Amino acid sequence: MQPVMKCIDFMNKVVGIIVGLMLAAMSIIIIAQIICRFVIDYPLTWSEEAARYLMVYTVFLGASLALRNHRMIAIEVVMEKVKPSVRKVLKIAVMLISIVFFIILLVQGIDMLEVVGRQMSAGLGISMDIPYMAIPIGALLMIINAIAVIIELLTTDHVETSEVEEALRKGEHI
Repeated sequence: MQPVMKCIDFMNKVVGIIVGLMLAAMSIIIIAQIICRFVIDYPLTWSEEAARYLMVYTVFLGASLALRNHRMIAIEVVMEKVKPSVRKVLKIAVMLISIVFFIILLVQGIDMLEVVGRQMSAGLGISMDIPYMAIPIGALLMIINAIAVIIELLTTDHVETSEVEEALRKGEHI
């Protein structure tokens, strides 16, 4: 399993670089739009649309990274009340349910591409396939990362403690 996990982690490093570049490009485009609109008095017709599409890709790609690094928003009331061994089972169950959702998202995203493939974006003049491709790409990356989390949970003996338990163990106040 180690080669598979190393491959997934390498893929995530590449995705992380891409997300960083997209955030930088989005920031530059927005700043350029502000300068062109308010300083030069010549607004860019394509900038808002480009920034929006970059943001959509950033969200979908970034969500896959957050999933792999256990940084997704979660309500952990139940997790904090159960034993560590049960917590591991619950985390695996949550990942399996998430994979089902991501598969649905992948299939529906691919179906959506057939609908929007004939449309062109107004500002950039590109096929709407390009922005909508973020959905199946993001869903596929989330499936891969959810599987990686399950593999990690099954292959490690160490049971993660919650942040609350860790703080209480150290004697810190929450």
